Amino acid sequence: MPSLSTFMQILKWADWDSPPEQMNCAMPFGEILQTIAQLLPVLDAAPERMDIISPDQAKDLLDSAIRLYILAPSIVNVLLNYKICVEHGLPLHPTVYYELKEARKYRISHSLGEIQRANELFWKSIDVARACCRLDQRACQDLANFASELPFSVKSFIYTAVQDKYTWIGSQPSLLLALADKIRTSYTPHLVVAAAHGSIMPALVLAELLQVPLYFVRFSMFKRHDEEPIVSLSDQAWLFDFRDKEVILYDEDVAGGRTLESFLKRLSPLFRQAKTACSIRHAGSSIQPDFFGKIWWE
Repeated sequence: MPSLSTFMQILKWADWDSPPEQMNCAMPFGEILQTIAQLLPVLDAAPERMDIISPDQAKDLLDSAIRLYILAPSIVNVLLNYKICVEHGLPLHPTVYYELKEARKYRISHSLGEIQRANELFWKSIDVARACCRLDQRACQDLANFASELPFSVKSFIYTAVQDKYTWIGSQPSLLLALADKIRTSYTPHLVVAAAHGSIMPALVLAELLQVPLYFVRFSMFKRHDEEPIVSLSDQAWLFDFRDKEVILYDEDVAGGRTLESFLKRLSPLFRQAKTACSIRHAGSSIQPDFFGKIWWE
């Protein structure tokens, strides 16, 4: 039966030095969910022995795997954006990811019921995205149930993404396997908290490899101009159950180091112990994460 290991085995055939054209995306979210639902059966039909498939079969499987790997993060991305807009009084715009400081301008009031529902859908989005990545037998049904619960404003949201070299390299299966092995040898985390949006793709796999819960906090200094991690009362409430636990704070690409430093400073007081991890640590970074997949010298 296909699984996360099958998915990762197929992905290893990809060119991990160059981000694929498929990363450039602009699609209504509802259409993306339908596309994912079409990709899952293709990968579910993958044979147990990859060495006996034809080149054409291999190409079809790889194309489907890459598309799924690229699109699955949108499940979390869009719902995290929806949650932030509802919690912070921002408009539910069909195409815009708002900066938090813009909330001072709009001050839109959303009901407590809508805020609770947005959080529930966000939590569910993480579970559904993980199920898709591990090719769970229930993933298609979970996806359909999830889609049926979404407000029209969310289904019609235009999800956009562009080619990103370092996010792609940082999502490489071999790096995530190496990182998970390093973490397991000296640490036993009970949770992974990842900095969204860039880390969503690899964090879905990393949490599966570590077999621990996963949570995302938006903090995108360069793409979304966030001044600090966006941690709401609902985030703190969800994370409260892990206050006496050990956690991993993850970002896929540590270049200058400011993002991970700020992430650590803001979130570490919420837990008994927090250690940092990344897929790629650039040699000139100001912070040395506790765990990393590889050092990048470019």
